Amino acid sequence: MMISTYSFVAESVSNLKEELSKAMDSIEFTPTLVFGFVSVYLPITKFMDVFKQQGLMLYGVSTGGEILFDQQRDSILTQAGVFVLTDLKPEVFNIHLVKREEPTTFAFAQRLGKQVVQTIDNPNLILSTGGLDMDGQDMLNGMQSILGSEVKIFGGMAADDEKFKQTFVFTESNITERGALVLAFDRTKVELTGMATSGWIGLGSEFIVNRSDGNVVYEINQEPALDLYMDYLNVSEEDLPGIGLEYPFLLKKEGSEDVIRAVMQIDVEKRSLVFAGSVPEGSTVSFSTSPGFEIMENTRNRIMDFYRANPKTDLMLLFSCVARHVALGPLISTEIKLASLKWKVPLAGFFTFGEFGSNPGQISQFYNQTFTLALIRDIS
Repeated sequence: MMISTYSFVAESVSNLKEELSKAMDSIEFTPTLVFGFVSVYLPITKFMDVFKQQGLMLYGVSTGGEILFDQQRDSILTQAGVFVLTDLKPEVFNIHLVKREEPTTFAFAQRLGKQVVQTIDNPNLILSTGGLDMDGQDMLNGMQSILGSEVKIFGGMAADDEKFKQTFVFTESNITERGALVLAFDRTKVELTGMATSGWIGLGSEFIVNRSDGNVVYEINQEPALDLYMDYLNVSEEDLPGIGLEYPFLLKKEGSEDVIRAVMQIDVEKRSLVFAGSVPEGSTVSFSTSPGFEIMENTRNRIMDFYRANPKTDLMLLFSCVARHVALGPLISTEIKLASLKWKVPLAGFFTFGEFGSNPGQISQFYNQTFTLALIRDIS
């Protein structure tokens, strides 16, 4: 059985009602689960109500831009909502929206993992988080400590059109600005696979992180972290955290692939930086930047290789970093279009503040600055 889909764009509540009504009248399947990627400029709670009134379950995330490539359109949008109706069978998935109460992301993720395994024995996950202080790497570590390292986790941190104020995850009934949304699949019934590629390169000198706590960095090279960051890039406090999307840290990881860490918040009083993921004390970091057109060539090659090994899917979700859109501008559509053309199924997604994913044969990781593609296929 294939997963049936119907996708559309809505830019207001009335537009959403119109498009959803049109869909319900024209499609030949009974929708169950909707993926919704929605700008914070739109009335999200009113959008939620529309789906609740129709009895549809919603996996919703606020965005830094919306993506929809299907048979009708190739769209990269702002201040809009992208929606994909699916007929995933309710018995093969569960949705969990959980507000964070714990002081650490790791402890919160463990509670969420325990909740997931109470409903599905062998899950793979689509994961999104709300909250600028969420530690993406600790989120994965906590989930994996409960579910095992073999669990596949794809997804993205919610964004807010580069406002860096509030990000949200939501269902048809509930919403939170500090928590997580998980779509858990029974891996014996639904196949989840994917790829992640960055292309960002190291820039200049290397530095040692002298003092940090999870994703909060206080001191680098014996200097207050915020001061070093500003001095090196010759920027002011007003330029942050926005400039951090363009010049994130490249975190050196012995024995594994280096990862990118982008600044999400600054603490002027403590002179510290809050990153999207953990930056351990004693680690080596450097600034990084986009090499321009080489990114697209790198992504193209990775997509082609991945397609040859995984030519079948029913639906694709894309979690692409806001920084890729900043770096590539309108050319961002080139790498997205290639994936759409190869698999010939709807591709929907959003520009994120951080990505969860993996490449074949690897455990799931937390990234910044990546093109992270998830393939979903019914194998029941």
